[in-house]
Amino acid sequence: MIKFRPHHFMCTLAFQGYGYSQGFVENYKKIASKVINDPNTKIEVVDNLDTICSVCPNQTKQGKCTTQAKVLELDRRHMEILGMKIGEILTWNEAVKRIRKKMSLEKFDYACEECNWQPYGMCRSALLTHSK
Repeated sequence: MIKFRPHHFMCTLAFQGYGYSQGFVENYKKIASKVINDPNTKIEVVDNLDTICSVCPNQTKQGKCTTQAKVLELDRRHMEILGMKIGEILTWNEAVKRIRKKMSLEKFDYACEECNWQPYGMCRSALLTHSK
């Protein structure tokens, strides 16, 4: 089963093939392709390194992100807004519906204000596209 940190649902909605390394991008392409091509794919919400993080160069030998405090805050805010719980299992289709229903632009700005990718505008564009 695919595992996502809470903030990775929004990241996957906006994924355009950019990332921290070639290996990371290739892994993410496979994951994004799977959930988009099969929206009934089940995804477990986790509070640690997930399927996307598995080949990220920003993980430590202790199994944490090098920006752990920031990532935990991103996760906390996404859980709060999207009403997610650790251990919850939902399909990609259910996750997208939840994002459409609960993630306004104002909430997005709050949820993602610390994210390195936020200034590029990809996530905001994806949110606008999917909220129609």
